[in-house]
Amino acid sequence: MIFSKLKYFFAASLALLCATAFSVDFGGAVRNSTNFKGTSFSNIKIDQIDDVNVWVKIPFTKSGNVYFTAEGLYEFEYDGHAETAYNRLDIDLFKLSASFQLKDNSLNINAGRFIYADLTGLVFNQNADGTFVGFNTPYFGVSIYGAYTGLLNACLVSILDNPLDPYTYDAKAPYDLAQKYAVGSATISFPAIAKTQNISAQFFGAFKVSGTSYNRMYATVSAGGPIYKTFYYNVFSSLGLQSYDGASIDISNMSRIRFVYYAPFKNLTFNLSALYASGSNGPFEAFRGFTKIAAYNAFNDLTAQHTGIFKGSLSASIKPLGSLLIYAGADIIINAATSSIGYKGFQYNIGANWQIFSDLCAGLSMLQYIDKDDSNNDKVQFSLNASITF
Repeated sequence: MIFSKLKYFFAASLALLCATAFSVDFGGAVRNSTNFKGTSFSNIKIDQIDDVNVWVKIPFTKSGNVYFTAEGLYEFEYDGHAETAYNRLDIDLFKLSASFQLKDNSLNINAGRFIYADLTGLVFNQNADGTFVGFNTPYFGVSIYGAYTGLLNACLVSILDNPLDPYTYDAKAPYDLAQKYAVGSATISFPAIAKTQNISAQFFGAFKVSGTSYNRMYATVSAGGPIYKTFYYNVFSSLGLQSYDGASIDISNMSRIRFVYYAPFKNLTFNLSALYASGSNGPFEAFRGFTKIAAYNAFNDLTAQHTGIFKGSLSASIKPLGSLLIYAGADIIINAATSSIGYKGFQYNIGANWQIFSDLCAGLSMLQYIDKDDSNNDKVQFSLNASITF
């Protein structure tokens, strides 16, 4: 019933927007992802996902600086391990955007449903219904963001709740409402420090507005830029504060440093990084983000969150042909959930993406994760992906 009301609201809004538009552009894509996965090579089963996306973009000025864009999704998934099929519907983009150039400054405004990521890209990285306002000068930039998650599709957007109070929804429903959180951030950045370095600071907060209170806040600083010619770095550190049901605030930390080298040969790129997410050790408690983003490829991804781990990563990619990208990487995982730190697991991946035509691409990949202590967390996966746009 909720989805039906949303459908009529979105349809009426779209009709009104079209009536005042200069021109309408639209298109779509069909995507297939065929995965064979399991905890070992002997128990691999299929996980089939097929998506159909349609989108529309409506400019309201001749220059296109003010426009509306929307995207709808139908997804079918068959999970061979659960022997269950799922049908899902979503409106994953519904946004009014405006950008204005004010001499050397710029103002950007987005309102509606759109994707937003915090400075780390690992705490919050998803769509939500809200507003973003950013103002940039040659010397500094400031932005604010506020949104609500309670109208999202819980079957497609994964939000981390407190383990003591897990959110339940109908996973077989095409559309079921997600957890009700108010989220927001304020960011300031200095893009011209020492001419080439970018330094940013951000406060991000997520506050549960229904049921038992669960509030999370993050103070993050980041820096990045070139070290020498095509050798770059990026570093961030995020101090997490969380409180469940009005209890005392737990303090945690997640930090990462990354180096990237762009070689002058066939777009060859090397990435080296190290990440730490605190567990219950030293002055910190377990770090916990907001969006469910796996830190490594355990079969049960709920055990693989950015908490209580060290992770060292090395990866590389190359384009031997203009339309072919080949990549590979490996990670070592160190358990830091308690003061007893030790080796946890190792993973690697290899794959290739081929842009066959401008509107047709395909990809092959293989990954494996090997857990030191629990073979139920091991994972093997072979994937074949293809998409066509129209």
